[in-house]
Amino acid sequence: MVSSVLAPQRPAQVRVRDLGRYAVPAATVAAVAARLPFLTLPPGADEAGFLQVGAQWSGPGSSLYGDYWVDRPPLLIALFRAAAAAGGVVPLRLLGCLAAAVVVMLVAWTARQVGGPRAGRWAALVAAALVVSPLTGALEVNGELLAAPFVAAGVGASVAAVRTGRVRWAWAAGASGVAALLVKQNFVDVAVFGAALLAACVLGHHLTRRAAGRLLVHAGLGASAAALVAVAGTVSLGTSPYAVFEATYPFRLAAARVVAAGGSEYAAHRLGGFVEAWLGSGLALLTACLVVALVRSRGRDPVLAALGAAAAFDAVSIGLGGGYWLHYLLQLVVPLSVAAGLVATSGGRFVRLLPRAALATASIATVGSLAVTAVHPPSSDGVDIGRAIAASAAPGDTLTTLYGEPQVDLAAGQRSPYEHLWSLPVKTLDPDLRELDHVLDGPDAPTWLVVTHHVSSWGLDARAAEAVVSARYHPVATLHGQTVYLLDGVRRATPTLSHPPTQESP
Repeated sequence: MVSSVLAPQRPAQVRVRDLGRYAVPAATVAAVAARLPFLTLPPGADEAGFLQVGAQWSGPGSSLYGDYWVDRPPLLIALFRAAAAAGGVVPLRLLGCLAAAVVVMLVAWTARQVGGPRAGRWAALVAAALVVSPLTGALEVNGELLAAPFVAAGVGASVAAVRTGRVRWAWAAGASGVAALLVKQNFVDVAVFGAALLAACVLGHHLTRRAAGRLLVHAGLGASAAALVAVAGTVSLGTSPYAVFEATYPFRLAAARVVAAGGSEYAAHRLGGFVEAWLGSGLALLTACLVVALVRSRGRDPVLAALGAAAAFDAVSIGLGGGYWLHYLLQLVVPLSVAAGLVATSGGRFVRLLPRAALATASIATVGSLAVTAVHPPSSDGVDIGRAIAASAAPGDTLTTLYGEPQVDLAAGQRSPYEHLWSLPVKTLDPDLRELDHVLDGPDAPTWLVVTHHVSSWGLDARAAEAVVSARYHPVATLHGQTVYLLDGVRRATPTLSHPPTQESP
């Protein structure tokens, strides 16, 4: 039997200034419209790299995903594969628009199930402000943004399963939870939320143990079915599921040690900016909103308790990530937006002011940061360099960047014979650069080599690599501070930038 604690509560009073019935559609449209002006922004490093990995993942190759290695699960690469097939950066950004819209609608659905229509409207407005904010790293299409719709679906389906007792919702929750994991490996939010919700319902006598066990079994069946489909699809494209597991979990532990060994100064610098974004984006107020609501309810509200568990897990997950990139904050959007909707329509006057203040903060911050981004868009240096090389290249040329400038490779339209497109895998898996040395000194040596600063950068043991570069390559240009090398014996026109004032001679 399901308790009325999870049934929609009728607002005590309806006022003229309450949000209208079209608030959710309006918030959804606004979330998409705010992203449209930025469809053609230069791709970020992750966007460019994942597009390259996805574009060539069509069968067995020399590495994890075709001929490239990356520490991400297969559904994320499959989504980027689809975007690459559709044309690249713009289709990818449109996919980001779709993800943002789905998050807004599903967050509203979840809040509406528990707190009624007004709760859904507030949740939608908060989510809409957060899924387009540069302060949460939302403008770039990354794993966090693409995993968020699956988290929102799983949280909503979990609430529906407990409210109605229908096992189809439990199946949907399980499948959505696995899909989120297959996009971003640390997004265990659905499992944490679902387990906490069932436990809170049983402990509060809102649900019998037998009913909770039944829902749990069917959620497990849904998760298993989704996992089997993912394994089959991954194997069909020539990728080993065990190798994916090694890349997404053991590698992350090894990489965390590498980051920690790199010194605390860089991490502290990034952490400062990260905390500022958490405060300025409205997420800090939303966190306070959830904490106050949990204290007031004393754990008697199962949904709030589950949202608190999910948000606490997210905080730990974000902290353990170590990189403190702004897009990590997107993991908090679903639980905090739903909580904001519930709190905005219940409790005392002071408590209801918190989500309103959070929405105002998030909206102002989002509009302001979007305006700044429009006036001062991100640097396109990597794109400029790649295009300059593409203009001088011949069919069949290849390109490797040291150490990790995927934007250059993508803009050049050339494959890299070196499997690592980012610096962290290089530092973790090839710290002595033996694999790189083998590539540079072998028959498949790249035609072009782009080096940021020096070959010996990043604290790597680059003595052998420096010797190979000196023996087999010669510099042909310095573009935006990066040195472009050409393989000896190959004749190509000198790459030049479209905006020559930043160009130097080698």
